[in-house]
Amino acid sequence: MDRKLKPLLYAEAAILDVWRLEFEPTPRLIVSELDSGRYVETATALAGAITYIEAPFPVSIDPADLILQ
Repeated sequence: MDRKLKPLLYAEAAILDVWRLEFEPTPRLIVSELDSGRYVETATALAGAITYIEAPFPVSIDPADLILQ
């Protein structure tokens, strides 16, 4: 759903940015922006490394911090 169906529906609704958090095999955040009706990955934040993301708002993130302890 999150990889195939939701991006299509979100693109139809003209949602400009989509973030997808995955936990397997390790936590990572995939950031995509709408470009000509389809999403293009603009950043991938990997667990254990702080990644700076500019759009849709500036944020520094380490996906490992999103895991419930």
